Amino acid sequence: MRGTFPSQEISKLVKDGAVSSTGGISAEQIQPSSLDLTLSVEAYSMTGSLLPLGGEKVRDLIERFARYPINLRDPAVLVRDNVYLVRLRENLRLPEGVAAYANNKSSTGRIDLQTRVICDRNPRYDKVPEGYEGELWLEVIPKSFDVRVRAGDSLNQAILYAGRDILTHKAMHDIQGGKKKTTLLYQRDGQPAPAASVTDDGACLMTLDLDQDIVGYVAKKSLKPKPIDLAAICAHDADDYFEAIKRPKDGALFLRQNAFYIFSTYEYVSVPPEYAVEMLPYDTSAGEFRAHYAGFFDPGFGYGAKGEVKGTPAVLEVRPYEDDLIVRHRQPVCKMAYEKLTAAPDKLYGVGVKSNYAAQRGPRLSKFFKPTA
Repeated sequence: MRGTFPSQEISKLVKDGAVSSTGGISAEQIQPSSLDLTLSVEAYSMTGSLLPLGGEKVRDLIERFARYPINLRDPAVLVRDNVYLVRLRENLRLPEGVAAYANNKSSTGRIDLQTRVICDRNPRYDKVPEGYEGELWLEVIPKSFDVRVRAGDSLNQAILYAGRDILTHKAMHDIQGGKKKTTLLYQRDGQPAPAASVTDDGACLMTLDLDQDIVGYVAKKSLKPKPIDLAAICAHDADDYFEAIKRPKDGALFLRQNAFYIFSTYEYVSVPPEYAVEMLPYDTSAGEFRAHYAGFFDPGFGYGAKGEVKGTPAVLEVRPYEDDLIVRHRQPVCKMAYEKLTAAPDKLYGVGVKSNYAAQRGPRLSKFFKPTA
């Protein structure tokens, strides 16, 4: 059946040996429509970022371009603006027709920690081809802060699928305010967003919210605070790493080139059980900045058990690349693409599943920081 696999199908792939791990795969790693991937003990400092060519293995690249090995059996510090390659504990032996796609976890995206999966004989980041058999490696680049990691830490996640079934423009219109009477996008007052929020390619258009007391945060990259320990939840003082941004008086903000910002969307997203969502960049013509790292929203996000939650705002990780930028309230910043699962999952995000951002409102910082006032 065409679509992205829910939790019970991921569990079946694990049971059948299509997904295995040197450390074993725990029940907590299996999310409603994704799998948390974990670091092994084997890591390397690299001279730069690179991909294997058609006939190369990742270990061929390590042999040629690694600076020195790192053993993650004990915690180690990864220094910002350096490139590292870490073998993941998970190995794949995918059936014919089944592929995988990886992305940052929300918690790592919110500390500007870039991760990208690479695999043998595949010159593409994050995309694992159908029927792939072999090791998985993770390129890790801390962009704003040093981080402390060890084997077993989870920095990214993957979806598995037999052909992704992305909803079309017509299908989205039938759902959002249409014949199916299901709401995917809400306004802040709890009312459904207008159907005009659906773009021509079928995605939901999301805009920037600069009308709240704290509209966002900017990383204090000029300072050198202690490394962020990825095993220490709610343990770091946010003021040591981020500066809060108050509501602009004229509704506009000046963003510095290569600075890292946390914002949130004006619209509230709801993901019913039969769907998953990927956040996508809006349009390069709308500004040269990356709108996000973490891209997956599991079934149940902003939905609850039976649709009682009227959406949850999405958090954006924004970085202007080529120029300084001026952004304004309700400026389009990203899109939400909905896709069908092969079946409803046997668990939902925020409903009996440990979740850090189910109730987020506004520009929420990563789980590694103590709650802000």
